[in-house]
Amino acid sequence: MLREAILVYRSELAVVLRNKPYLVMGMIQPVLYLVLCGPLLAVLVSKTPGVAAQTSWVDLTPALIIQIAATNGVYCGFVLLSGIKAGAVDRLRVTPVSRTALSLGQALPSVTLSLVQGVIILLLASLVFGVAVSAVGVALVLVITALTALSIACCADAIVLKLRNEETFSSIVNIVILPLTLLSGILLPITPDRAPMWLYVLSRFNPLAYVVDISRASFRETLPLVPTLVGAVVIIGLTALAVRWNSRTFQAVAA
Repeated sequence: MLREAILVYRSELAVVLRNKPYLVMGMIQPVLYLVLCGPLLAVLVSKTPGVAAQTSWVDLTPALIIQIAATNGVYCGFVLLSGIKAGAVDRLRVTPVSRTALSLGQALPSVTLSLVQGVIILLLASLVFGVAVSAVGVALVLVITALTALSIACCADAIVLKLRNEETFSSIVNIVILPLTLLSGILLPITPDRAPMWLYVLSRFNPLAYVVDISRASFRETLPLVPTLVGAVVIIGLTALAVRWNSRTFQAVAA
């Protein structure tokens, strides 16, 4: 199964890498957030009693990397739509390739793209804005990024296989992704001391909020037991469920 997944992955990665405009545009938004919003947040944080100005960069950088992973995961769905229209997916489904290998191969390019872009954001934050983080913190954030990209890509692919309609999928993305992103606290942490209680409670129903929280904690290397366990359970459980859902959807479509 591993060899089959790698073959599909290499084929899909080549398709993604051919889309140069997306590769460039995919980096512009997080870089703009980092360059334009970061200094503003640093000023606001510096005026908060008892909070260091550097906290803003430590909060913003890992969250932007998670945003990159979410965007690439969604883009994976559009790549699959193109493959369906071109007949490439139908040709793969009639081969003896394992459906799990097929689903993983389709989703893994989003992981590669997210890791590369995530490293670029980390380098920019370190070299330009002086964000200091240990190798352990970077490794943990990149692992969380990989799982996030994989889980969202698998969900996007499963939805695409059921809908097979670009307009409907685009509408679902716009309706779902924007609230999930805003309620995850990517730009500003949603905590009881920084947000209205109703907004904090609402954010707790968003699994992406726990992913952002654990990525920030990993970046700081301050991993309190309960929040860390909750975040780990959410991201690992979400990835396992997404991979299973995508594999079963590929099997159902092939039946």
